[in-house]
Amino acid sequence: MKIGVHIPQWGAQANRRDIIDVAQAAEDLGFDSVWVADHIVFPAKSVTQYPYAESLEFTAEDGILEPLTELAVIAGATSRIEVGTSVLILPLRHPLYVAKIIATIETLAPGRTQLAVGAGWWKEEFEMLDQQFDGRGRRMNEQIEIMNLAWTTNPFEYHGEFYDFGPTNCLPMPAQKPRILIGGLGTAALRRVRSHGDGWHVVGSDAAALADQRRRLDKIAPGLVLSTSGGMSRDPERARARLQGVADAGVTQIALNSAQPTAELIACMEMYSAEVLAALPRRMTAGALSVEG
Repeated sequence: MKIGVHIPQWGAQANRRDIIDVAQAAEDLGFDSVWVADHIVFPAKSVTQYPYAESLEFTAEDGILEPLTELAVIAGATSRIEVGTSVLILPLRHPLYVAKIIATIETLAPGRTQLAVGAGWWKEEFEMLDQQFDGRGRRMNEQIEIMNLAWTTNPFEYHGEFYDFGPTNCLPMPAQKPRILIGGLGTAALRRVRSHGDGWHVVGSDAAALADQRRRLDKIAPGLVLSTSGGMSRDPERARARLQGVADAGVTQIALNSAQPTAELIACMEMYSAEVLAALPRRMTAGALSVEG
């Protein structure tokens, strides 16, 4: 199992120095990947409730950096570590534009990008960006198909319910197709994994829930990636036990997140490197420590 960490993206830490410091520290300390979340705007008036917790981790005053731009900066400031989204709200963007951005990052930092994508939940954000909320799941299916074509075929064309265009070129193509993980916990997300994804990206570090999700995934698509995002414990013993439980549940990778200030986050990462990662069963993968799983 690979272990990654979320990069600062909102509030006072959302600046070039802090972002690069955390990303370079993650690479130097043996983490496998770094991750960013996604929102474009924060509607001032909203009745839609955040479905994964009592509230969002950031406020309107905190702001939030655009994730693909941030990934490009991180990729340019590092040399080995993978970069990913957890998750990119794909229906807020045109798929050809996303495909072009990711192909550009992959051209400049080959083999390091993976996208966990989701259909989104914040209706008001869709409305503010003039994007249709209803039907977003079907639209995302077409978006993934278009992105995969853009990354593997030239020229190509597409004729679907939501997107319809003739032969086009979208070069350069990446040397290898970036992995697309489907975010979400419901049955619709799992069906989308089977039909359109390279894996399933869920939320949480409860070992029993993850083991059940591993079984559900293996029933429809054995061997695909199971990825999750969970909290970053500051207690070494608890962190070791949690990560071992996640690995034993059959998870392929975990993205750890923490709301600590940058200096404290890096100190926590240093603790993980010395007292958590090094104490778990591990193997070397492209120079990085990984828990066997």
